Amino acid sequence: MGVQGLWEVLGPAGQSISLIKIAVVDGFENNISGRRAYRIGIDASIWYQHAEHSTKEGANPELRLLFFRLAKLTRLPWLVLFVFDGRERPKVKRGSRMGKSGSHNLTQKFKSMIECFGMEWRMARGEAEAELACLNARGIIDAIITDDVDALVFGAKTLIKNPSLALTGNRKNPATDASGNKNEHHAMVFTSDRIGGHPSIGLTRSGLILFAMLSGGDYDKGVKGMGPKIALGLARCGFGDRLVAAYRQGEAHFRTFLPQWRTAVNTELLTNSTGLLPHRCPGSTLQSNWPDVVLLDAYVNPVCSGENNDGTVGLALRDRTDMSLPRLAKFCEDHFDEWGHRSRILERFHNFMWDGAVFQVLRRAALEADEKEREKRGREGGSLNITEPLRPTSADEIGTTASLVQRCLNPPKKDLQEDPNIPDTHPLIESIVGRRQHLQTDKILEYRVVIRCQQLEDLARNGIVGKHPEPPASGLAQNPHNLPDEDGVYGTGSPKKKAAKPIDRSMKRMWIAASIMRQVHPRLVEQFE
Repeated sequence: MGVQGLWEVLGPAGQSISLIKIAVVDGFENNISGRRAYRIGIDASIWYQHAEHSTKEGANPELRLLFFRLAKLTRLPWLVLFVFDGRERPKVKRGSRMGKSGSHNLTQKFKSMIECFGMEWRMARGEAEAELACLNARGIIDAIITDDVDALVFGAKTLIKNPSLALTGNRKNPATDASGNKNEHHAMVFTSDRIGGHPSIGLTRSGLILFAMLSGGDYDKGVKGMGPKIALGLARCGFGDRLVAAYRQGEAHFRTFLPQWRTAVNTELLTNSTGLLPHRCPGSTLQSNWPDVVLLDAYVNPVCSGENNDGTVGLALRDRTDMSLPRLAKFCEDHFDEWGHRSRILERFHNFMWDGAVFQVLRRAALEADEKEREKRGREGGSLNITEPLRPTSADEIGTTASLVQRCLNPPKKDLQEDPNIPDTHPLIESIVGRRQHLQTDKILEYRVVIRCQQLEDLARNGIVGKHPEPPASGLAQNPHNLPDEDGVYGTGSPKKKAAKPIDRSMKRMWIAASIMRQVHPRLVEQFE
């Protein structure tokens, strides 16, 4: 996907990092966003392409895969923005069988799901990948999660490659943990600084643009006879930097510049004087009509929102909405017939949704702790900018009270029943029972916590209207392998396998980063330590 051969070239610059560590350390602890979260952008069209290749079993299989992927995102302190292709998407783009993501047949329901999960979406002016790159370059989002290398060509500063081991591009260079083993909790992270500074790559954004135009990508087939190795060598010679710099100086200057530049490129192809090419290439030359200025402009000046202002006004992520368990339960009832009855929805939510719901509450509680600390610093004349994890005393604990859970996971909605006020005698998180530093997190400290699930289940139950009758009791226990997993894929368990014992849905255990627990539940941390 994207520029031919570029992922292979950039591979040495990638770093395998735990997604949990990125979200917790860079997002929550360093708090650059001020929202106790790591801000990530995702191109909706890429998820559509993944969904297109999902299993076709059951009702709405593509939508189901999208649902479980969204659920997985909620399990960490991410602040997520989905971007859909806009009306000004370049007409020259090749090979787009899916059409614009904004007009895809999944878009309306996908947007509804995104909102139910409390995430944000917006329409790009042009291409979503270019929009995300602009937002990343301006510091509005911290990274883009994608498997499309075009984001780097468009100017992205930090790209997290989609971590799924099922993706073809990850099989040759999978993300690994510190022991060298493949790890689904890790991803390859690419930054413009590492790409530019790597001794065997050394590409600026302008170099990436030249590479894309020579090697070929989504916009053009490239120059015949110039594959990735030749494209890399010419880009490392600085020809891309000179080309883009001249283009930015205006049409008159560029017209004068081009003949001399083409001559220099063709001379280098003939002689390999720098030694940066794999060999001399006398059969490869740039023609007098190269480059296509429309193509060059599509890479240099992609259509993005906010081009006429300072680049940030009105573009910041809003973070004004929360996950709605009732709406999510209702969505499942309406769209996933094979498990759309009450008992199975609640079972699936216990297995795949409660961890994410807990993280949403914890982040909101952490923001309340930040505000409390900010008020204290204001009275004392200190800095109001909080860029470190807090360690409040037990007396200043925010906690995860029932009323906070209600506010975070049941935002008011006219068409759904609302719970009455609930006494705060039963917190969501009951106790800490263990600790660890695991390879999947790059060994950040985590606590094993006990979660009370009753309020979560009650909120989800409020959204279920009983559209599908409960199957016979025997039917609930049999064939559990035939339900989709958290990637929306039907299980591979053997039909002969004994049915698992009923799960106690009143409680659940999960791992939570110690820094988050110290800020929200200092009393529980003190009791455990």
